[in-house]
Amino acid sequence: MPAAVMVPMIPEEENQVETDKCDLETLLQRLKCGKSGDSELFKEEFRIQLLPQSQHPLCNMVDRKAQNDSIYLLQRELQVPLEQLTSESLDGVLDVDSLAGRVETDGEDSTRDDSMEDTPKIVAELHPVSVKEARYFLSLYAMAHNPAVADAQPAVFPLWVKVEVLSSRERVCYMGSELHTNRRGQVTGMSTYTVTAKGPFPTPANLPTLEALQKKHRATVFPPNNNVVNRGFVQYDVFGTGSQDAAGERQTSVLIECGWKDVTSVLQLPPYNSDTVMHIRAVPGDMKSAAYSIYRELQTLTGFVEGLQTGEVLWCQEENAVPLTTTVRSFIEEFTDLHVKKPALQKVQNESDINSPMHSMLLPPRKDLDFTEALWEKLLGCSGYQELVDCLQLVLAALQQGKIQPMVHRSNQSELACLVRESFKGTMRPPDLDGSLPVRLLAEIGIEKMKRDYTHFFIAEELTTLSQLSAYLKTDASLEDNLALLHKLHVILEMVAACKAFLNLPHENLRTLLGMALQHYGNHHHDDGHTFRLPLSAGACIKKVYERSQAAVWRLEQTSGGKDDQVTSVCQISTRPPYEHAVCALEDMTLGDPAADTQPYYLTTVQQSRVHFT
Repeated sequence: MPAAVMVPMIPEEENQVETDKCDLETLLQRLKCGKSGDSELFKEEFRIQLLPQSQHPLCNMVDRKAQNDSIYLLQRELQVPLEQLTSESLDGVLDVDSLAGRVETDGEDSTRDDSMEDTPKIVAELHPVSVKEARYFLSLYAMAHNPAVADAQPAVFPLWVKVEVLSSRERVCYMGSELHTNRRGQVTGMSTYTVTAKGPFPTPANLPTLEALQKKHRATVFPPNNNVVNRGFVQYDVFGTGSQDAAGERQTSVLIECGWKDVTSVLQLPPYNSDTVMHIRAVPGDMKSAAYSIYRELQTLTGFVEGLQTGEVLWCQEENAVPLTTTVRSFIEEFTDLHVKKPALQKVQNESDINSPMHSMLLPPRKDLDFTEALWEKLLGCSGYQELVDCLQLVLAALQQGKIQPMVHRSNQSELACLVRESFKGTMRPPDLDGSLPVRLLAEIGIEKMKRDYTHFFIAEELTTLSQLSAYLKTDASLEDNLALLHKLHVILEMVAACKAFLNLPHENLRTLLGMALQHYGNHHHDDGHTFRLPLSAGACIKKVYERSQAAVWRLEQTSGGKDDQVTSVCQISTRPPYEHAVCALEDMTLGDPAADTQPYYLTTVQQSRVHFT
């Protein structure tokens, strides 16, 4: 839990001059309570949290990579009885773990004092403060660090205040102050930021014009400076929800970001000379993915391998119209005539293609399945252990009796493939199908089949070479290790499939992306949620994206002054509300045609004002 400092409510009479000289934490701790609460159950206090830079209110709007400092965030803390806590306010509750520890057991209840039974459980909620209170605290922060004031304090972390949107006409949602220091660490000035949130706006016509934004920026610059540099930024959510919550983190996402100088209009499309970058994160399991059918096959294989460790296998619950043993008998009969085995395999593959047109278009099926690989596709639908044993007995009997002499790939080192080779020489001794052996035989042929599936796709598309894939094709690894490597290859396949389906990226970009992924997953787990960053040229494929898509984020940054007096204003237009606490306060507007392809816009502005102390 973040470090926190609780302080009483600000006084009605601002006569705390002596406390203005203290550092921020001591300053706020020593503020006298101006008035007491009307009820012991609802005490108004303030809480300061020390948050990392990643939780900065502007972390998604301004490039702050060079600043790694933490920040102070001030909010109101409201003590609320547990029985009055609503499900909507659970997100604002502090220290839920300690709250749970206060709940007493039945044994403890019997020994409690009667006076304790009437004491309600109290929890703390964090709420925004009014804009007047925010300005008050920021003024104390400024006075405490002004070198012109005696005993001024050294620089501390920036102070930001979460503001109640409805407390101001401008709809201020955050205010903050950050100190400027020289090389000797002395405070030389301070910047104050005001963040507003407005919307939704149903159409671009409701948004402010570029001229209005430029005029507003010039009003914050002192002394006046007409040398304004503006830069545009736009982000397109090509695939995924664009959500930043926990659910959004578990979905595949493809984002295109473009940046350029000299913006000419609000919501301007990026020009050809813009700097373009793709951010892609693959999370297997999305039903919209072209690789979803392969993902399901991999999950089935995972169940068999894990079943060997746990002793429990989750068998297929779908009822087959034809018993699986009958299907396997027909499959064996196709190999009795060596001249027809290849057309038979081709027919089976074509039938499966009908159910997955996108899979067939982007991930062409293999036409060189060997005997064990084709058998794996049949045995995927096993409904139980005994059914698997019966099917394997049919196969082993046909091999031992010499009824079939099927083809297996030379690289296929599964035990069943070795039995096939022994049957050619008449030296085959069928194993006893008991214990975990049937499941292990099935898992082995599944791993061999899927390993060749991934290899075939990457090499057939000329995206990599066999030597570059060698680290993922180990022959001496255990079933568990081989399965982990297959999961890594599948994440890479998901990325390539998404790029082919939604971006039609040039071949050289796909090769670069694949190389980056192979290198990364050589040392990382497959589900680490890594996002890959790939620079792109603003070519025709990218142009199609922003011509047919609505920008998820469009931003204008205006900068005036030099290094020592730089002032920046930001205007961000997005299809999602910028801050959660501002959502309930946003205007209720008619959003036009619900069936329209476009979403309403939300407007967020950041105004910086800068003062020099020396």
